[in-house]
Amino acid sequence: MSGILLSTTLRCSRPLGALRLASITSLRPSSQFVGCVSRSILSGKPIKLTIPVQQFTTTPIKMASAAGGSHHHDKLWLLERVLSLGLLGLIPVAFLNPSAIGDTILASVMVLHTYIGFKSIVTDYVRPVIFGTVIPPIAQGLLLLLTIAVSAGLIQFIRNDVGIANAVKRVWAIKPAP
Repeated sequence: MSGILLSTTLRCSRPLGALRLASITSLRPSSQFVGCVSRSILSGKPIKLTIPVQQFTTTPIKMASAAGGSHHHDKLWLLERVLSLGLLGLIPVAFLNPSAIGDTILASVMVLHTYIGFKSIVTDYVRPVIFGTVIPPIAQGLLLLLTIAVSAGLIQFIRNDVGIANAVKRVWAIKPAP
């Protein structure tokens, strides 16, 4: 009610203020804004087109202090980069010299790298604001269960079968049927 009262009193004195209040209250003051602007343009008065803007910052220090402390996301980011660089060297070594130890290290680094990537995706896109407070923890739990299942499957494959590197080599060695 007070917004409508304010928008009618500010109708021609501050056209941009009326527009801001129009977006809060109803559609009617926006049509009054158009008429007010056309009257001020016809009268030759200059229109002030500056709107005060509230400052917004996303610096890590302020966000961490606002959240109640730091969460060491910079160290997690560094771990992600180290894992990525490690994979660049580990994959060729695992294929040049296939062994159970090399395959186990390769599997654990690949699974950890994938888990961190999917965790950031789930954290960014399955937010409580969108999905409520129940679904995000369930999604995080499902991601953890899936990661454990993939780890167990890869370890079982390495111990009881040919291993990751030899399996990929066998797939590459398959010749198409004539």
